[in-house]
Amino acid sequence: MGGKKAHIQFQPESDGFYSELRKEVYGYFEKNDIATYANGAMKFKMALFFAIFFLLNASIYVFGTSPLNLAIIYSLIGIWGVFLGLNVGHDAAHNALFKKRKYNRLLIHVFDLLGTNSFNWKNRHVGAHHLYPNIIDLDSDIQQSNVVKIFPKDKHRSFHRIQFLYMPLVYMIYILRWVVYRDFKDIFTPQIGGYNNTNYPVKEIVKMLLLKSVYFFATIILPWLVLDTTLTIVIGSYLLLTVFASLTITMVLLSTHVGENANFPEPEANGVMPHSWSHHHMKTAGDFATRSFLVTHLFGGFNHHVIHHLFQNICHIHYPELTKILIRVAKKHNVEYRSVKYLVPAVFSHFKLLRNNGKQVFS
Repeated sequence: MGGKKAHIQFQPESDGFYSELRKEVYGYFEKNDIATYANGAMKFKMALFFAIFFLLNASIYVFGTSPLNLAIIYSLIGIWGVFLGLNVGHDAAHNALFKKRKYNRLLIHVFDLLGTNSFNWKNRHVGAHHLYPNIIDLDSDIQQSNVVKIFPKDKHRSFHRIQFLYMPLVYMIYILRWVVYRDFKDIFTPQIGGYNNTNYPVKEIVKMLLLKSVYFFATIILPWLVLDTTLTIVIGSYLLLTVFASLTITMVLLSTHVGENANFPEPEANGVMPHSWSHHHMKTAGDFATRSFLVTHLFGGFNHHVIHHLFQNICHIHYPELTKILIRVAKKHNVEYRSVKYLVPAVFSHFKLLRNNGKQVFS
């Protein structure tokens, strides 16, 4: 797209679905006299998740006395780091935690704490994915490499026939690639999906270099200097951290937009989409395991993904109740709401998509 801004136009909201949904959703907050931001439970949850993350990191110096212990601790840090990012960083990126945006801007740096760049992530996620979900060449969250064919009408390569077999291995390096390669690549990429990334701020480059240096010092160099172990063992443990983090985050991401029944609407030549904004999000986002308290709170409400796309500036602590409203209103207006009851089938559904796309060649 050569650095040009995407021009996408959705159809008008031709039915009463979204207007009634908005009325019901905001009526819920008014009726219960609560704000759309983080409540007391969410603030406690944030404090708890931060505490566990820092305790796990501190345990490196207490229990990391053997290669096995170190490997286990680093693996747990990788998993919990994803939970922290989903629960805190993701909501902060959407200004959903606090009414005062300065607090959200502060907490989005959770991503930098985890080795990933918060500036790039917000641009990709909020500036491209949420504006153009499941639209080929515009949704930067969906496809990031020619190695995989997620969009059915994307360019077909012969090796895509076995992508459902090799992609589980590729997904295992998702976080490592993000930390050491993708963030730096984004500096020199003028167009990231539908997001115009030209004129990359110099201060953000300096900030990235500084924060990544601190991250690698704290994660690899400091444990090596303090513990009675080799640099090889510490690096090996860190690689395990990235593998477990990758498996955790991809398990979530694969379950929301890219299952076997996913929709990938395309614009006309003039950029006009076939559906209205709300109907587009209903067709492209899907829920999973919404009745699971554990999944909801570990994955930061990502399993209530449809309501998140329709109301991205509302804190995820409210999603379970809002999803009930969504289901009721969607049924009333005969709008399809897609949800998979459990997490595991939702993940496997993605690999069915990969298998199907590997077989098909579209002209």
